[in-house]
Order: sequence, then C-alpha cells, then structure tokens
Amino acid sequence: MSAHLILVALGPVQDFISQARRTRDLWYGSHLLSELSRAAARALVAGEARLIFPALAAGDPELTECFAPLRDDGKPPHNVANKLLAEVPEHVDPEQLAVATRDAVARFWREDLAGPVKVKCAGLIAEGIEAVWNEQIGSFLEFAATWLPVGEYAATRRRLEQVLSGRKALRDFDVWTESRGGVPKSSLDGARETVLLPPKGARAASGRGYRADQLVRRYRIGTGEQLDAVGLVKRAGGDPDQFVPVVNVALASWLDRASQCAPRELANLGEACERAGIARVKRADLPCAARFGFDASVLFPSRWAPVLDEQLLDIDAGAWGRQHVNPLLSKMREPYPYVVCLVADGDRMGRAIDGLGEPDAHREFSRALSSFAGRAREIVEQRHLGALVYAGGDDVLAFLPLPEAIGCAEALRRAFVESMTSAGALLSPELRPTLSVGLGVGHVLEGMGDLLALGRTAEHIAKRERDSLAVVVDKRSGGTRTWTAPWGAEPSRSLADAVTLLEDRLPSRKVYEVAALYRRLPEPGAVTGGGWSRVLASEVTRVLARVEGGAVRPEEVGLSLDEGESYAGLRGRVESWVARMLIARTFDKAAVTGPRVRGEAA
Repeated sequence: MSAHLILVALGPVQDFISQARRTRDLWYGSHLLSELSRAAARALVAGEARLIFPALAAGDPELTECFAPLRDDGKPPHNVANKLLAEVPEHVDPEQLAVATRDAVARFWREDLAGPVKVKCAGLIAEGIEAVWNEQIGSFLEFAATWLPVGEYAATRRRLEQVLSGRKALRDFDVWTESRGGVPKSSLDGARETVLLPPKGARAASGRGYRADQLVRRYRIGTGEQLDAVGLVKRAGGDPDQFVPVVNVALASWLDRASQCAPRELANLGEACERAGIARVKRADLPCAARFGFDASVLFPSRWAPVLDEQLLDIDAGAWGRQHVNPLLSKMREPYPYVVCLVADGDRMGRAIDGLGEPDAHREFSRALSSFAGRAREIVEQRHLGALVYAGGDDVLAFLPLPEAIGCAEALRRAFVESMTSAGALLSPELRPTLSVGLGVGHVLEGMGDLLALGRTAEHIAKRERDSLAVVVDKRSGGTRTWTAPWGAEPSRSLADAVTLLEDRLPSRKVYEVAALYRRLPEPGAVTGGGWSRVLASEVTRVLARVEGGAVRPEEVGLSLDEGESYAGLRGRVESWVARMLIARTFDKAAVTGPRVRGEAA
C-alpha cells in the first residue's frame, strides 16, 4: 500500500456559529467546533498520520482537549480549523483511519461535551427526553473525509479539495424519528424541538413541573426562550461567568475612562451589583472585563428593568438604577450603545497553498498562520479591549469597542503581513496572501446573528477589493452606510481627517444635504450623455459653498469633482465621500474624551 494524503472536514460551521442569542452561545459554539477538530487531530495522530494542517506533532500540548476558555496554565487554547490535512504512512489503511477518526470525534462530542451538560442541566430538561436528546445529539455532527495516494503533492491536494467540495455540496436530509409532539421549536434552531421544561407561568407539560430558577438565572434562559439539545450544550457548555457580554465589550473604552474619571462611583456601582445579584463576569485575563465585573447593560437606564427581570431579581429597577447608576452617569458622558463585529480573512490563500510543492513547506506555512492567530488574540484582547471569538489560520472573528476597532484592524493587517513575510522562503512575493478586514457596526441590542451578519457583509465587501478595509454601519435611525478603502490609502488617517473636518470646517448637516442631493438625481443606468456629471458637480459645489463662516471648496474637504468623469464614476465618488464622513461621525460619537462637563445634559 502506498502512502496517502487524507483530508478531513467537520461541520456544521457558519450556520451553527451564527445561531446565537448570547455571547456564550457564540463563543462556546465556536469553541465546540474547534474542540471537535482538535479531537479529529488527536485521532489522526494516534493513527500514525503526520499532520500538515494544523502542523501539530504527537505530544504537542495543543492536541490536549480544553473545555474552558483557558488552559490550566492560564493560556487560551489555539483554535483548530474545521479542515485537517495529513500524510498517512504506507502501512496504515486510510479508510480505517477515517472511520476511526469519525468514531473518535462522535464519541468525544457525545460523551465529553454533550453528556456533562445533560447531567448538570437536569433541572431544565423535560422528562422522557432520552430518545429525542440522543437523536438531536447524534444527528448534529457532519464528518467528511477523502484520501488519495500522495503522488505529486500539490496536484493531489487540489484533487482532494475538489472531491471534498463535491461531497459537501450534497446534503443529507434525515427524517426525524423521535418527537415530543406539541412542544415549541428551538429558539436557536427551528428544525429541532425544545428539550426544556416549560417556564414558570406556563401550563406544565409533565409531572416534573417547571424550569429550576437557579439554572434559569445561571444560564440566562429567557421566559419565552426554547433550546434543543445542541442549543443547550452551546448555552451551558462552560462556566457562565467566563463569557464577557457583548455590551461589556462595547463599553470597554468607556469603562476604562470611567475608572479614571469616576472611580468611586464605578466602585459603588460594582458593590451594588454584587449585593443585588447581577450576573458576574470573571475573566481577569481580559482587559475588557477588568474595570467592571458585572453585566454592563445596567449602564443603560432602558435596560434596568429587563436585566433585573431576566435574572429573577425582585428589585424596584427604577429606584435601584437612580440610586446606584445615575451617580456614575452624572460624571460621565452617556455611553454610545454600538459595538463592532470584526471579521478578517486572508486573500488568495488557495493560490498561496497551491504554490507549496511539498508537505514540509505546507507545514511551515501552517506554522506561520498559527503564529498570526496567536498574535491576533494578543492584539484583539490585550491591546484593543476586545473579545476574540475565533482565530485560526487566516480567519479572525472578534468583537471590539468602536474607539479601538480601526486601530485593531490595522494592527491585525500588519501582523499578517509580517507572518507572511516570515514565510518568504516558501512563497514568492507575488504569491504572499494579504488580509482583508470587515468591521460591522451595530447596536448592542441587535441579535447576535444580526451583528455577525454585519461583520461578514463588511468582510465580503473588503474581499471584493482585496487587501482592504470595509466598514458597514447599521444605525437604528439613519439606515446603513458602507465605506471601503485599500490599506495603502491609510483608512485610519482618512477617517481621522474626516473627523477633523466635521469639527472644524464642515457641519454634518451639509454632508446630509449632499446625500439628499444625489438621491434626487437619476441613477447612472437611467441616463445617457455626460451632462449629468456637470449637474452633480455644480450642485455639490453649491451646497458646500453655503456654509456658515465661509464657503468650503470640495477639494478642501477631500472631495475631487471632475466634470469630465463619467456620471457613474463621479456619483460613486460622491457617495463614498458621504459614507466616509458619516461613518467617521459615528466613530467620533463613540470616542471617549473625558468626563461630563459642568452643565452638560444627561
């Protein structure tokens, strides 16, 4: 028997991760998939295969399972991608290895990840649920493997990718054979029935009664929320105190400033939260959780009642907030309730990997990607007050406060370039991948799936241009704005210049006037001839000339108006300028510049 290459892929991925209502759903869903891939890597190594991607050898500590955000040494585990490539020696049957790997992953999922959740959540789970639970857990995992004799390495690897893509395009539609009947579907996955007992106040469906209050509070299960077996594993598959709520990430810069400007009021609020029983956040390793160890939703008066009600706390929300939160808000400007979902991805990775002609070269390239992933965690969490959801290879998913987002994106890009440069002996300069980053900006009360969609939309826009940054801002009032810039155009400086213009020379209402102006003009596809370029240029110039304190020329605010340009091109330039100015205004609103000044309205 000849030596083989084997390619293994696990799923589901994108849809499973995006099925999240809370930060813990999102983080643990991503962590769970990484741990399943780690289990596959362990099984391949145990079967004498030599891993290529990830480049982990037998005995590597990163092959050891990790059920928490941190290992015993206080360091987070490396994420393992859902696709694994390995060499299989001549004396090992690749089919038997694939079957053994599949069985090992399924056993790890069933016994080590799902099993403990079922035990500790017994007070939430309905009676007679065994068959439904086993079917839902047993039908979750997707496993595909393909193998070929090694031959010419690059050609064999490409063929394996083609075969695997073809298999993944075929969908298995298994029929549910177990059903509780007459119960709601899961709030996370509408295809599966809930396994939960009814909430208090609902008609009891079994003799066991209702969900245990202690577990409802611990896992933040809403009264109207339903979870299937897989969804319950995502919600309860870790210590809840270890997950930083997205609102805490959104306000991390604000809280950092509050710790300097109003330390006594912030400390008093923390003590009041402790006495009241507000949900804690215990992640001393994360700067975004260092200043305030409780659910930061309490900093928004509109959230006082929902937060206390959700946690089943019998407290007068209004009186509690006025007594304990208002003293802090009287010292600080009101926090800006928007957060950034950052999604980054390498450009032309397939072309780069195709240029690697030997397994050892591919391993070195894998190590360079692993180095970037480690740096990405440090950049996001330690330097920019963010919370990393996933960093594996060239993929990064994280949440950040607005004031830190642009700087974090640029730091990630620099780290990626450096990692690819370190692999210079493997790749010629023209084959080195670049990094595109998308920043989706949404309200903290938006659903987790909506925030993820914003980030992924921004990433897709950035990747159309490649080696670029794209920002998508979805305001609850004001619609959606999109702006893209190549890294060579220094997007951070471009936005900073726009903020300076808005503060010193150009009222924001003039930007809105320009936006209203081009919307009144016909779409480029509906007109012919060059006259509309002249109309657009002259009208924009007219709007900017009517500014209090003196006329502003378009070129003074970074807007080039060439009447000889096509109407479509000129309109696109004006739209991009408007988007840049309004997006800069959004980031400026979130800037934490200091305490409230005397006489400033609350």
